Amino acid sequence: MTPTLAVVTWNLHAGRGDLARLRYDLASGTLTGAVPVDYVLLLQEVVPPVDAQGLSLLFAPVRGDSGNAILSTRPLLEPRIIALERKRQPRSAIAATIRLDAASLFVVDVHMENRLAWWRALFSDAARGEQASALLRELPAGDGILGGDLNTWLGPNEPAWRAMLRRFPDTPRDPPQPTFHDRLVLDHLFFDLPAGWRVSRRVINDAYGSDHHPVVAVISD
Repeated sequence: MTPTLAVVTWNLHAGRGDLARLRYDLASGTLTGAVPVDYVLLLQEVVPPVDAQGLSLLFAPVRGDSGNAILSTRPLLEPRIIALERKRQPRSAIAATIRLDAASLFVVDVHMENRLAWWRALFSDAARGEQASALLRELPAGDGILGGDLNTWLGPNEPAWRAMLRRFPDTPRDPPQPTFHDRLVLDHLFFDLPAGWRVSRRVINDAYGSDHHPVVAVISD
């Protein structure tokens, strides 16, 4: 079955990841079993210049030159930068709308706080929970996809993780797969899809030169 849409989220580890190779594997169908009709990449720790190679690009620096980027085969409409409350380092999300043949979806790319000062480290999950709640308040109602590095070091009971699952009810509930150092689930894709659409999701074994493994989802209508 030809995927209607493929989505990848990936932290490039301060630009060290091989984006060109990942994009080739995605566009060729190597990662999805068949060539997708359209695809979206939700990227963190991107260092410009970003070679969009004909794709629509939305980039927003977060710290210095490094930032978040969305690449899409469809135009990125209504682009937005959503600043998150600063806990230790600047953090933000970017969002846009894509119009597919059968529906419109918002797409969000986020990179949340990874840790606080050492004496507040045990409260870092609360900080991410606050960032998640603030981000969700900024999102429109309706169908959409959110992906990114949520830095959920403490696991599925983190407030940020639980909040995203409530907002995005079509997210697969299969057992989470590690995306960082083969033990931590930091990188996520969440879904709220049109009725009847189906989604599957997996972590890619190849890290493509980053310290994070990409997460890929295949959506069919």
